[in-house]
Amino acid sequence: MNITKFKNDINIINVEFKDRLDRTFTIDARINEPVAMLLNRNHIPIDAVIVKRNGIVIDDWQERIEAGYTYSIEMVRAYHLPDFLSLLRLWNTNAYQGKIKTREDSYYTKRMFLHNDTDGDYTATQTSFNKEEFVSYLEETFVEGILLNNLIEDQENIGLAMSGGRDSLSLGYFLSRTKTKLPEFQIKSIHVGAFSKPAETRFAREIAEKFNFNFRLVTDDEVIELFNLKKTPHEVLDFIKHDFNKSYSIGATHIIMRAAVENAAKEQGIKKLAYGLMTEDIMSSIIKGIFVGMPFKGPFKNQMGNFELVYPLWPISKKELTLYLDAIVPHHNTQGSPSEFERGALSRDVYYLITDTLENILPGLGMQLFQAQKSTNTFLTPYTYHECQNCGVTYSSSYKPEIVSSQLKEYKENNPGLCDLCNIFDEHNLITT
Repeated sequence: MNITKFKNDINIINVEFKDRLDRTFTIDARINEPVAMLLNRNHIPIDAVIVKRNGIVIDDWQERIEAGYTYSIEMVRAYHLPDFLSLLRLWNTNAYQGKIKTREDSYYTKRMFLHNDTDGDYTATQTSFNKEEFVSYLEETFVEGILLNNLIEDQENIGLAMSGGRDSLSLGYFLSRTKTKLPEFQIKSIHVGAFSKPAETRFAREIAEKFNFNFRLVTDDEVIELFNLKKTPHEVLDFIKHDFNKSYSIGATHIIMRAAVENAAKEQGIKKLAYGLMTEDIMSSIIKGIFVGMPFKGPFKNQMGNFELVYPLWPISKKELTLYLDAIVPHHNTQGSPSEFERGALSRDVYYLITDTLENILPGLGMQLFQAQKSTNTFLTPYTYHECQNCGVTYSSSYKPEIVSSQLKEYKENNPGLCDLCNIFDEHNLITT
């Protein structure tokens, strides 16, 4: 079976792929192409195969494809990789054939691999929607996600952390367009202007006015006063990113924004805060937590000190959010690139790449992961929460990340009562006494 074909190209040679069922497939390789790139291009895990040149095993990480040789790839794991890759449309073999486009007006196709508790296997399903059907489907999914996990109760006042980006904008639209299907509630949107672009602040205010949300803008001066900073928020974050710890910059950004949101919520007597974390955000947080030993206390809601944090977008992916905005308000779907403080370090990219790759291999994995995490959380020791004596943000002393210097760790132990970020600010003389 040919997976790809490049006719009449002298720079292409055929490579035989053999699975553990003794089936052979033909992969087209390019002369001078690294063998590892050939494997990656065909979605073949490098540790699942050995590669031979003229029958002799080669180092597939260091070798390139050369003319005049015969190459073969042999699986060392006994699973049906060609069938699975064909099912996912990562390979084009004869294993799964048939018409690809099932309807001419298709706007989006939802794919799911559902675990069957009866026989322990997976069943692949997919449903295609036109634009109107997609909007309706996503809004129904949003409502079901809230009701299923009791994220909103009747007559509640909810603080909506409105950044003005796609996630919080779509959350605002979802809450407004599905309001009649949810328990009765009031929204007070809180926007922290310190790290937002003018367009994001404008969008956040526009959404609040459009849907009659109470709007609260937290200014730079208020952030400076809240944290007792000697410098502007951008200046202290610039220090964090370039002089302290690059990987902590996005975390510091989130702490500053969360502290500002919590402070504004306290002013208005709000104890429930809605954040725009969607599927991949929560998945990557869980995966990171597993790797570094810091459990993520979601995935649907989390009691954090005096606040209950809820994530109403948990069943919806970033792609679906983007398509949703494009379908209902395309002029709100034309935002620029994130700021340098929103991008973070390579470690953040790794977890999102793992998340996206897992969802590509096993569509719907996030739903299973969330249910498993929900069960796992029942066995975890509850965190102990405090309010920072400087900025007032809710923080936990139960987890002490080892990303700071030993000197700062000793400083924190001798100076309790401050959150991690304010400890850093105080250690480097960035806050007033």
